[in-house]
Amino acid sequence: MKISDYPAEMIVSVTSLNEYVKNRLKEDDNLRYVLVRGEISNLKVQHGVGHMYFTLKDDQSMVNATFFASYNKSLDFTPDNGMEVVCLASVDLYVNRGSYQINVYQMEQVGAGKALMELEALKQKLASEGLFNPERKRKINIYPSKIGVISAKGSAAIKDITTNIYRRYKPVEIYFFPCQVQGEKAPKDILRAFNLSQTYDLDTLIISRGGGASEDLSAFNDEQVVRAIASSNCPVIAAIGHEVDTTLVELAADLRVSTPTGAAEAATADSQEIEQHIFEQTERMKEILSGSVEELKSNLAYYKEKMNNYLLHSLELVKERLSSRKALIKSLNPYEVLNRGYSLTYNSDGKIIKSINDIDKDQEIKTLVSDGSIISKVKETKEK
Repeated sequence: MKISDYPAEMIVSVTSLNEYVKNRLKEDDNLRYVLVRGEISNLKVQHGVGHMYFTLKDDQSMVNATFFASYNKSLDFTPDNGMEVVCLASVDLYVNRGSYQINVYQMEQVGAGKALMELEALKQKLASEGLFNPERKRKINIYPSKIGVISAKGSAAIKDITTNIYRRYKPVEIYFFPCQVQGEKAPKDILRAFNLSQTYDLDTLIISRGGGASEDLSAFNDEQVVRAIASSNCPVIAAIGHEVDTTLVELAADLRVSTPTGAAEAATADSQEIEQHIFEQTERMKEILSGSVEELKSNLAYYKEKMNNYLLHSLELVKERLSSRKALIKSLNPYEVLNRGYSLTYNSDGKIIKSINDIDKDQEIKTLVSDGSIISKVKETKEK
């Protein structure tokens, strides 16, 4: 029998179907008031109104829950993620989405939640081993040649990281190690991707995922995954993208950022900023050199004038000294005295006669005067 063979009145709309199921749920006394125990996760509070929306979960299942302000205002505690509670609720169906939920009327706290307690115990254990110590955090090389990225294949996180890295710093190679980031198999797949990344000579490794509910982050709290990240050959940037919950992977990483874009910015320098800095420094150097050249020219002109003045002064001094020495030499010239009326007399041997004992009677002598010489013969000598 084909669908077209059925009567038209048997065909119902999606809304009619959902409303029918909703009414049947209301008619079931077992679902009108039910006590449900579970752990709160992905809690959201509508600001200004006070309505609470959360997921109630156990080890295997979860259900959406609504706790309106008119009922939750009498609570004597503040609900939080990871808290184990018992809720008095009714089962309902949200017609627009065709999804069932529970409407909570009362809530009592019964424990911190098994998962939260286990997570806290693991956190304390790893912290005591020093995996989260600030002193073991390595500095990120913002001028990398190779960056590795661990994230879900084709995810928005990979796209954001790639786009922003190449926008900021083009001379870098990016290696992708895709893996599952949530679900039961995620921890083992993350380890596989991590071990593969360690065979590459990377400057930085980014492990990332987009946002999501708190219950989807369990893979990043897995002990083996956390220990692997802490043992990485290169610095690790964790960008899990969940502000409410900090995972253990983020604590073990060398740097934690809130978004994939933040990871790209933390992993690289901005080429445009570098170019601008180089340009500014070059211009500044030009100004300094220009000023230095002008100053050097001014100094050269000053010292040139000073040297010229010094040389001229020294030359005048030399001239004065030469003139003085010339006059002195001239004054010491024995022939100069002839011009003043004196004369010089030589004996026949050509020696200057200084004493009457230097000549003999009848000896021929020669007397020099300013304009010539006189030849004469000694008649006699007399003592003074």
